Formats: sequence, structure tokens, C-alpha cells
Amino acid sequence: MTSVLRFRSIWGVDAGVNYANWARWFPTLKSQSYTGVEIDIAPFEDLAAIRRLCDEVGLEISVLIHTLWPMYAGPKPPGLTPRDHLAGYRTQLERAKTLKPYKINAHSGDDQWSVDEAVEFFEGSLLVDAEVGLQGKVCHETHRNRAFFSPYSTARVLKRVPSLRVTADFSHFVVVCERLLDQGEEDKELLRTIIPHVNHIHARMGTTQSSQCPEPTNPIFAEERRFFEDSWKQIIESFATGTFKSEPITFVPEYGPFPYHPFGAASDFSDVADREASRLHPLFEEWAKAAAARS
Repeated sequence: MTSVLRFRSIWGVDAGVNYANWARWFPTLKSQSYTGVEIDIAPFEDLAAIRRLCDEVGLEISVLIHTLWPMYAGPKPPGLTPRDHLAGYRTQLERAKTLKPYKINAHSGDDQWSVDEAVEFFEGSLLVDAEVGLQGKVCHETHRNRAFFSPYSTARVLKRVPSLRVTADFSHFVVVCERLLDQGEEDKELLRTIIPHVNHIHARMGTTQSSQCPEPTNPIFAEERRFFEDSWKQIIESFATGTFKSEPITFVPEYGPFPYHPFGAASDFSDVADREASRLHPLFEEWAKAAAARS
């Protein structure tokens, strides 16, 4: 049976001087049944210290990278080509490799590219993965600002580069399209095209107007919860019976700070993430077990 592993995003949690805050926090994550942490390496120089810290606690690392424009700081750099992003991608993969990553989640490319330009980048990315020795480790996220900002462009690219692995964060698609993506046959077909490529899940519920629900289990978000849980179930079932069935499936309850988390929300974003991790993990395992039994 496909195993399900949960990773915790460190987004919004200050590392502290010499990673002191993380050193106090990471044992708690281990006790909460997290397999590892997902870390955006852009702001950090001493990656060896992060690896040592995780080794001491027994946590794996999923590395988050940006091909260029790290952390979306400052104005968007204009005119960057697929070749530019491939050069940045190679540099970031070489840095990520020093952390011995379990998985790499990439914010890849540029939302202003044509499909042909995106295909040029993603075909090149597979060559870079192999050259750097990280083949099969990288998943490209469905994320705004990036080449996979829309389900339409994502589906078109995947049809032409079918061996790509994807991180599914459908909260971005829902905001971009301003609808839950099960409103018609076209929506469902888009997801049917994308889901077989999903190798990593950012399990965050959003709405048609925001990419993060402040209280995922509140009845006011019943329709959103129905859509997202159904989408995740489809992913788990595809994973358990498809190309990746011999691998564990990984997920991150990726709830971030303001402005993702609404001002004045009843719960802290970090508490929401941990509650969702505990709620979803057994659901994902149940779905994986049922899918494997049917196959």
C-alpha cells in the first residue's frame, strides 16, 4: 500500500539566531508525526547547519526553490527567458542537493510565457535534473506568478512534457479561475489531465477569492472543503494505482502568515496547519488503502 508522509512548511516561522527557534520547534514536529520539513532555502546561507539540525531530530527535508525571482522580493524582473530560468534552476538545484533532499518543490518559470516557451523550459529542466543527479526528485508547483499559474497552461504543457512531476496546490488555480474547478466537464477534464502527474500535495484549502481558508472545517466553507477533499482523493487514488504507486505520497498542510492568513482570524495560521495535518493524514491513508485494494 502507498504510504502517506506529512511534511511541515516552515513558512512564517522565524528560524532565530543560529536556528535556535527551529531547534526548539523541530522536536515537537517529530512528535506530531511529521516526516520532515519543507524549507525555502533562498534566505539561508548555512545549509549544512540546517541539515545537521534535521539529522539530530530525525526529520527529512523537502526543499523549496524558485527558478528565478526568489521569494518574490522587489519588482518582477522583466524579459527573463527559458534559458535564463534554466540557468537559475541549475544553480538552485545544486544548492538544494547539499541538503540531501527527500523532495524538491520548484516555483518554476514565468506566467507571461507562451506554452512553447514553457515547454522549452520544462524539457530543459528534465535534462538538468539528470545532470545534477536529482532525477525524479523535483515537482513543479501549480503556483501564481509561474508557468503553472493556470490549469489551462499547465494541462497544455503536461501533454507535451508528460514525464514532468507536479506539486498540486489547487488553491492557486481556484483564485486564478475564480471558481471551484468542478463546475463543468471542461474543469473536470483539466484536472484529469493534471492529476496523474502529481507527486506532491500542498494541501491548502482556498476560496474563489483567496488562496487560504482561515477555518477549513467551518461550515461556511463546506463547498470549498467538498471540492478540495474530492480533488485530493482523486490525487491519492491516481498516485496509489498509477506511475508513482511504488513511492510514498508526500503532503504539506501549507498554511502561511498574513496576508495569506486573514487579519483577525480566530486561529493562528500555524495552528491551522497542524490541525489540518492531523485531520487529513488519516483521510489520505484511508483513500490510499481503498484505492490499492481495488487495483
